[in-house]
Amino acid sequence: MAQRSDEELRDAAAEAGISPHELRHALAERQGDALDRPSDATTIMGPPDRGDSATHVEGRVARAPAAALAAVRASIERQTGRTGHRQGDHEADVVDDGIGLTYRVRTREDGADGALVRVDVDPTAGKSFRNLAATGVIGVTLAIVGLASLIGSTVMLLGGAGLGILGGLLVFRRAAALSSGVTNARAISAHALMEAEDATRAIATPPSRALPPGT
Repeated sequence: MAQRSDEELRDAAAEAGISPHELRHALAERQGDALDRPSDATTIMGPPDRGDSATHVEGRVARAPAAALAAVRASIERQTGRTGHRQGDHEADVVDDGIGLTYRVRTREDGADGALVRVDVDPTAGKSFRNLAATGVIGVTLAIVGLASLIGSTVMLLGGAGLGILGGLLVFRRAAALSSGVTNARAISAHALMEAEDATRAIATPPSRALPPGT
C-alpha cells in the first residue's frame, strides 16, 4: 500500500467527511486483510504456542527483532492505553482487561537483516467471562423458576423468567462487544505494524538540508 503523507491524509479525510484518524484506522484495517493473506509463504509464522487466536496480522519490519517488537508493542500500548509485558526476548503481551483481549506480539529474524512480526488477538479471557456469566444467569434463573414451581408462586415465576431474559440480553451484549473488540483489535494491530514500518523509514531517510543562499 502506498504511503500517504499527513497532508494527503487530511485532504482525503476531508473529502470523505471523516477525521484523519478514522481514515488511517480504515487503511490499517484494509492492510490487515492483506497482511493476513501473505503471498510469500515465508512470511507465515504460524499460530502462537499460548492461548487462542481469533485473528492476526503479520508483516516485515526492517529492524532487528527486538527493536521491531518494542515498536509494535509501544504502538499497541498507546492505542489501547494498556501496558504490556515481555514474554521472552522476542514475545510480548498487551492485555486489554476491559474487553478481555490479549495482543500477543512475536518477532523473529527474516534472514535479511529485518524481522517478521506477527500479532495475534487472543479472546480467551473475554470468552471465559462471557461463558461464566451465561452459566450464572442460567443457574440463577433455573433456581428461581424451580422454587416458584414448588411453592406455586406466579409472581416469583414471572420474576425468574424476567431475570433470565434480562441476563440473556446482557450476555448477548457482552458477546457482541467481544466480537466488535476483535475486529477493532485487528485494525489496531495492523496500524501498529504500519507505524513501526513508518518509523523505520524515517530513521533510514536522512532529513533534507536546504541549500545556502546564492548556491
